[in-house]
Order: sequence, then C-alpha cells, then structure tokens
Amino acid sequence: MRGRNLMKVIGMTVIATTLVLTGCGNEETKKKDTEKQTKTVKEQDKKVKIESNEGKPQHEQLITVNMPPEAEYINSQTLEVYEQDLKKYNNTSQLITDNSITLLIGDYCYYDPVWDALECSVVIVNGTDTRIEDLSFQVSIENKSMPEMKFLDNGVPELTNSQIGNFQPNTAVPMVLAFAEENPKDKEENGIEIDTKNITIKLKNIQYKAVE
Repeated sequence: MRGRNLMKVIGMTVIATTLVLTGCGNEETKKKDTEKQTKTVKEQDKKVKIESNEGKPQHEQLITVNMPPEAEYINSQTLEVYEQDLKKYNNTSQLITDNSITLLIGDYCYYDPVWDALECSVVIVNGTDTRIEDLSFQVSIENKSMPEMKFLDNGVPELTNSQIGNFQPNTAVPMVLAFAEENPKDKEENGIEIDTKNITIKLKNIQYKAVE
C-alpha cells in the first residue's frame, strides 16, 4: 500500500424498508399480535452509553475478525488494507476493554498532504456479551513520530449493518479512519508512511444498542 491514497471509508448508507399489512377480521388480529411482538422485541434492546475506556479493566480475549458486507463493493486499495488487518488479528488473543468497544491499530497508517489528514486502519472489537447495532463513537489519535502535528478527533456516526455486519460478541471488523490536521501548513508534496507503533488512539463517547 506504499504511496496510495485511501478515501475515508466511514460513510452512512441509508436503506429504507416499508412493510405494508392489509386485511380484516382474523387478519387484523394477526396484525395486532405481530405489532405487539415487534414492540416487545424492540423494548428489550438496550441503548448503552460509555463515556470513556480510560482506566477501565482489560482482559485477553480470542477474537474473530469478519469482513463487513460492504467489502463486496469497496475499492481494491481499501480491500487490501482490510485483508491485511484480518490476517493480522483474526483468531488471535488480544487485550481488550471489559464489556466495551475496543479499537486495535492495523498495519496501515499514512499522512496524506493533499487532504492534510492522517489515515489509519483499525479493527473494531465487540467486547460486550451481546450483539450490537447502531454503534457510534469518538476517537482521538496521537502520532509520536510527528509530535508537532495535531489532529482533530474523528466522530464516527452510527455504523450501518453494511459496515459492521452481524456484530456478535468477541468479533471484530476492519475499518479505515481519517483524522484531519488541526492547523495544516505548507509541506512537501509526498505522502508519509507512518510506523503504526508510533500511533496511540483513545476511544470515548461510545454509544450502541445492545440486542438481546
């Protein structure tokens, strides 16, 4: 992936589905029963908010990395990054935060002077005991090899099913995150590959729906 630019992968895909039920008599009763059952299931879903992972206990956990459904139609450069990180983390034991979401840094990190942004790959780990939907979070990044540069936090909106798939406990999905430089200045035109050992990320404002 030397010298290649990646477009930011975090994009919301909205799919609207409409279900129309018609009928009368017994069919109407069935309709009400169905609506009641659906409502009961939705009420069981729990909205969870975690302010920060800082200072939270961690444990070693065997994780499985799955390609997200969107991998079928993303560009080949991004797909290559996803595959690298899958190979790195799939079926490995990793230190993750107890009952929370953890980001593990991938193998790709690149400063793009065209966009004045730092792009890094991660895998997002579901360290909870339930399936997750509507995950969102805020992540900050520090590049120790370029301490003079400051980067803005990336606020990741609610991720769709196409981005995280069926997000079960102890599973992970790869993703590329972009961080805009806070005060960009004129620099050399060539991009800079960053050693991921110099990258530190912190996660906060985590929100998701726990699906029982």
